[in-house]
Parts: sequence; C-alpha cells; structure tokens
Amino acid sequence: MLRKDYIVRQFEEFGKVMAIIFGLKKQKDFVNFEKELNEAALKFTALDINYVEDLLETDFNAKILNATSLTSQQQHMLADLLFEKLNYYLQINTATKVLNLKQKCTQLYKLINSNQTQNEFNLDVYYKLSFLETIV
Repeated sequence: MLRKDYIVRQFEEFGKVMAIIFGLKKQKDFVNFEKELNEAALKFTALDINYVEDLLETDFNAKILNATSLTSQQQHMLADLLFEKLNYYLQINTATKVLNLKQKCTQLYKLINSNQTQNEFNLDVYYKLSFLETIV
C-alpha cells in the first residue's frame, strides 16, 4: 500500500512538472523548457537527459532498456521527457536529433507496452507510438 501511494505521488508530481514543460513549450521559451526537462529527468530518473540522448544504441539498450536501476515508472517518465524533447526538435527542424530520439522513444514505449498485463492498456503510449511511426 505504501509503495502504491509513493508511485501515485510521484506521478502526480511528475504531472505538475509536465504542465510547466508544456507551458514553456507553448510560450516558445526554449531555454527554460530545456532547463526544466533536464531538471525533471534528474529528479525523477537520476539521469541527465542529454546523456541519455547522446547514448549509442548498444549503451542505450544496456543502460536504459535493460537497466535494473530504473523502475518501469522511471522508464515511462524518461520516455515522456524524451518525447517532449523530440517534439521540440521537430519544431526547430533538427532532423538528425529527431531520428535519434524517435528511435529511443519508440524502444522505450514498446518496452512499456510489452510490460503491461493483459488487463492494462495505456492510450497515451498507444498514441505516442502511432505518432512516432509517422515521423520519417
């Protein structure tokens, strides 16, 4: 019961941070947007988002997808933060960075999707995977 309460509180707090990030993106305040993304990644996953972004595929698989130090909730939070950074790169038209993050987000969301039980369905993950498939 305590673990569930902790997870719920974490997601509530993460939701508040994401609202700030969305607001900064809408205002096109990209300096503070990136700062908030970095702070959120450090706070909720103990990872620097730029470090994760720069990981090569094999290192990403070992240190993020197969990491025992990250919970599934942390992987989901990281995926959401990387997805927002990908959207930022789409806005400023940085194709190589978009493709890099597309691959990482797709792998994370597929992992999240595969870890769900038969009775679970996450519409957010479904739509994000659908969106990622449209990016060329």
